[in-house]
Amino acid sequence: MIRETWALTVRELKHWYRAKIQIFMMLVQPIVWLGLFGQAFAFPLDPRLLNGAPDYMSYMSVGQLAIIALFTCMFVGMSLVWDRRFGFLNKLRASPIPRASIPISRVLATVVRAVVAAMLVLIIALLFAHIPGLKGLTITANFGVMEFLGILLILGLLATAFASIFVAIALSIKQQETLFAVINLVNLPLMFASAALFPVSSMPDWLQAVAKVNPLTLAVDGMRQLMFSGSTGIYSLGVDILGLLVFSVVFIILGIVVAMRALKEK
Repeated sequence: MIRETWALTVRELKHWYRAKIQIFMMLVQPIVWLGLFGQAFAFPLDPRLLNGAPDYMSYMSVGQLAIIALFTCMFVGMSLVWDRRFGFLNKLRASPIPRASIPISRVLATVVRAVVAAMLVLIIALLFAHIPGLKGLTITANFGVMEFLGILLILGLLATAFASIFVAIALSIKQQETLFAVINLVNLPLMFASAALFPVSSMPDWLQAVAKVNPLTLAVDGMRQLMFSGSTGIYSLGVDILGLLVFSVVFIILGIVVAMRALKEK
């Protein structure tokens, strides 16, 4: 199973990095977000609302890491739609390989893509801080290897959970229009009902309750504590990581069950 899963994962990654338009869009998207949205909304806020971030641009840049990971996972289903349309998915189902290797390989490839995309956002946000006239991400001076590994862990857990559930959804849905509808239904509520772009404490009470259990909030809350000295966070770093771990395990199990049932259907 490991060999088949690895072969399918490599196939997915080759399709990704050989598609130059996808690489181009992956670079342009964070530049547009950070260069337009970030600069336009870089208004002064009460420092007590920013979880230790020195300014709103730094606060929002960390949120962008989680948002990019979310968006990358959401569109994993498109390759499955094309594989089903061209008959490649049926060939895989008929081939003598473990069926679990099909969803697992998609999840692994998506996690790699999501983490790479998030790292590009991190690099671009850091570079913006050194361009005259622009605001960028300013992290604490004692940021080191352990903090960087902690960020990779958080992004990996977040991406694994979202990739698992969206692969399962894509395998269950037969029409690409339905898949687009599901993506559009989920992405904006997840993004705006979180601490990715705006402080949770400034939200209405009912929205705060939703935002505090949103996995995006757990991810950005943990990453901000790793990047900014003096950040108190909504939860402690351990609670953020534990919450993401529970979220990932639940979604992996749910994703495997749904994906295996979908692959058994004719």
